[in-house]
Amino acid sequence: MRNLFQSAEEEFEIREVFRNSFSPKGYREVNLPVLESYETYESLQSNQSRKSLLKLIDHAGDILVLRPDVTIPLMRELATSSKNLSEELRCWYVQSVFRQSDDHTIPTERRQAGVELFSRQSAVNDAEVIVLACLALTELGLKDFKIELGHAGILQELNRFLHLTEDEQLQVKSFIQMKNSSELASFLIQNNVDKTTRKLLLETAFSYGEPTSVFNRLRETPLNEKMTSIIQHIEKVYERVVALGYGSHVTVDLGMVNDMDYYSGIQFQGFSNTIGKPLLMGGRYDEVSRKFGAQLPAIGFASDVEAIFTAKNNSLKTN
Repeated sequence: MRNLFQSAEEEFEIREVFRNSFSPKGYREVNLPVLESYETYESLQSNQSRKSLLKLIDHAGDILVLRPDVTIPLMRELATSSKNLSEELRCWYVQSVFRQSDDHTIPTERRQAGVELFSRQSAVNDAEVIVLACLALTELGLKDFKIELGHAGILQELNRFLHLTEDEQLQVKSFIQMKNSSELASFLIQNNVDKTTRKLLLETAFSYGEPTSVFNRLRETPLNEKMTSIIQHIEKVYERVVALGYGSHVTVDLGMVNDMDYYSGIQFQGFSNTIGKPLLMGGRYDEVSRKFGAQLPAIGFASDVEAIFTAKNNSLKTN
């Protein structure tokens, strides 16, 4: 019975933190339906991601899914009423999401608390959401967390260089995710990537650590125009986060890989040393709205409620 009450208490606490911290900044709470059309996700997910969807059939024979996230149905809902971004829109939520996994220790239903900012890309806007993630974790009592900054464009640019099939892209993604530079180097050699390009790709994909050191090292690396632009944007976002007082919580991981396939720009993950999985993840997803015939650039994050409170409780035990 304790877990039943504890779960409700945790949801109340995180909802109060989000309301008190974000509402004064113009963010409003949203609530979305649990059931979504399968077509909403069919074109936005990889084959691997689609396998995690929980499906059911309605009385008319149409396929429905229990929402696997909040971002996509929220985007679909907004796209039905507005095809272009006439003004910035800010919202937050605490909702359940549903995904099935081969790992039976992972619950099918998970509670997420998140933020979405519908705005054009800029270092100021991207940093705003990252700072809100830091603020939420701080207000919930976590002090030892780290936010890793990456960018979806790094992997996209690597794939553009290599002209890979979908299966080969998954291989490369796996090598980078596991920080396996030797396997990726062998893969590049097998695909006849020249030595100079190979060195460039490996140097970029495995650059992580203290932000200033990473940025200084990459200034000495001969990057192409696209890569240079990506690094400069991450650095501007970091500088903004530092100016707002959360620089000590930030690291960089240019080889960041996320299971959500729709990120198109900066992406980030939050971690605590008291738990072995992410507390939150987020990023910019400007291309998603085009699937719904709209132009609604946005950035957001979703936090794992159970993970946050597990990290918090573990931290209290060690202090």
